[in-house]
Amino acid sequence: MNEIVTYIAADPEERFIGLPLCVEYIDGIMWRLEEPVTYRTAEGEYSTVRKGFVFDFASVPRLLWFLYPPAGTEGNPYGIASLWHDWLCAYRKIEGKPITFSEVNGIFKEVMLYLGCRKTLAWTMYLAVQSPFGWWLWKKRKPEDIIP
Repeated sequence: MNEIVTYIAADPEERFIGLPLCVEYIDGIMWRLEEPVTYRTAEGEYSTVRKGFVFDFASVPRLLWFLYPPAGTEGNPYGIASLWHDWLCAYRKIEGKPITFSEVNGIFKEVMLYLGCRKTLAWTMYLAVQSPFGWWLWKKRKPEDIIP
């Protein structure tokens, strides 16, 4: 089990429970969460990523990892936001209520901005996931691949 540096300078509203992330590196791209981690949204809703969830942090092309490593960088901890984005895309609920594509992407942006990511980077990543390609990926997920 490895702890991943989350680069979080502060959590002034104490929205997180379970950091730093405890993960296992699986295959050079994918990671398995070894302990659950919880985030409270700005609206007060709780989302807990379950132990055992497999994810890739940010889906950055390998060619750009030297600039934007999947787990984020100091000052731009988008890796944590990417974990929530992957989780909410797979689970599609928050506090047991269905969540939409746009709501998932909005939480992704919210987490990045809350953690202090550069605003231009947060907006660029948000627009990338909110794009038609992001919508296509959302729609193509098979019902049996959605976590119950």
